[in-house]
Amino acid sequence: MDRSLTAAHPVNQEAAIGIAIPAYRNPERLRRCLSSIADVDSRWLSLTTVVDDSGDGAVAAVLRSEFPQVKWIINDTNEGFIPSANLAVRESAAPIVLLLNDDVELRCDPRGRATELFQDPKLFALSLRSVDAAGKTREGAKRRVWRAGIARVLHAQKDQRPARDGCVESDYAVGGHALFRRSQFLELGGFDSLFQPFYWEDVDLSARAVARGWRVLYLADSEVFHNDLGAIRSTQDAASIRRTVWRNRLAFSFRHARGVQKFLLPFAIVFQRVAAALRADYMLSAAISDFLRSRRR
Repeated sequence: MDRSLTAAHPVNQEAAIGIAIPAYRNPERLRRCLSSIADVDSRWLSLTTVVDDSGDGAVAAVLRSEFPQVKWIINDTNEGFIPSANLAVRESAAPIVLLLNDDVELRCDPRGRATELFQDPKLFALSLRSVDAAGKTREGAKRRVWRAGIARVLHAQKDQRPARDGCVESDYAVGGHALFRRSQFLELGGFDSLFQPFYWEDVDLSARAVARGWRVLYLADSEVFHNDLGAIRSTQDAASIRRTVWRNRLAFSFRHARGVQKFLLPFAIVFQRVAAALRADYMLSAAISDFLRSRRR
């Protein structure tokens, strides 16, 4: 159950862009995020919804008085990123919602260009460029490819699509720093809990949107800073993350593979399982077992 700690936002938001932030356990990380919003435009905080998913309201307890304009919602238990992100978007009153991880900080105001681009009713999502502490691009125009029946996202900068006029089609909008058309987000049911606790949920959401004929774009000239050590990496070890990524990658492939890729997928899973056994790769073996168990439910 969630508890709202502030009154509903003002209703004069028909043309506004809201912000939705799922937060977990780290007040300082969220403070930097909210302060970056205030630095861009302090009035924007009144259109910001934060879901404190700590399970005990600890983050809201620390920051509520510092940021009273924000709409605070507390989850009574730790629900995880996917339900918390969905709740934050659902509770926003704005037609366009900027979904931010609590470890992301704004570096500029994307609203002008975003408002222009969202005039296209087919535009579902607009992903922003993220940079690291050195100013190097972390997340660009994403490319998803298929390799013998299994989907793969190419993360290297050289593999990402070059933006023309600051904008380009992207295979998915990064869930930690992207704007979504709220009505379409809710029509799709938001992020699917199949991908709990994290990773590939945004790839899946974008694929489902594109299947409906909607568009996903990347906006290169709107920059955010994304901390290297966010909620996931600060609470999960590398092996557990890899296990989850592989399980969700297979779940995505099973759902979205078509044609020859769908035919190849069972053979690819068998190949990966044998290769994992030969290499004594216990995490990959566990990930495949997790996926296969989920298919039997």
